[in-house]
Amino acid sequence: MSSGQRAGLLTSHEIKQEAARAREAERQMVQQLEGDRSGRDAETVYRDETGRRIDPKLKKAEEARIKREAIEKEERRMEWGKGLVQRSEIEAQRKQLEEEKHKPLARYVDDQDYNQGLREQQRWNDPAAGFLTNQGKSKGMVRPRYKGAWKPNRYMIQPGFRWDGVDRSNGFEDKFLLRENQKKARAIEAHQWSTEDM
Repeated sequence: MSSGQRAGLLTSHEIKQEAARAREAERQMVQQLEGDRSGRDAETVYRDETGRRIDPKLKKAEEARIKREAIEKEERRMEWGKGLVQRSEIEAQRKQLEEEKHKPLARYVDDQDYNQGLREQQRWNDPAAGFLTNQGKSKGMVRPRYKGAWKPNRYMIQPGFRWDGVDRSNGFEDKFLLRENQKKARAIEAHQWSTEDM
């Protein structure tokens, strides 16, 4: 045969000997080959999606550079995303913390900074807050509102600031509010009548 094995009728023992001899010959042939031809000492070849060879060290360095650039870009975007007001607030908070660092831990009634802070604090239930002229912060852009009286409606929606004051309704709102008030008055009257002189 072309493989070097004998042909014809063979016993199992002869077949095993032939197979062992063929394996040994193949092993010796592979060992005699040079390292680069057999692939024994060959280095791993890395390829990209298109099949081109790539260097893994350069690829890792490139990925690290891209990641670093993305982080820097995100930091710049975050820096630009903050407005001037936020920056000034952060700076003011930083200054306040620096000032607080040098103050004593215990505060007493005669501490001027503490008293000033309490005076500037706005409270929701302060009855004199409406009379104060110095309201502190400006409210920013205020939407224009209609500066006059208008007839009440179901949801107490104010008219637009360009309204000329002319009532152009068909009277439904007036009738609706009249009916609602009559129902309430009738319910109050019925309750008073039912609880009178028990």
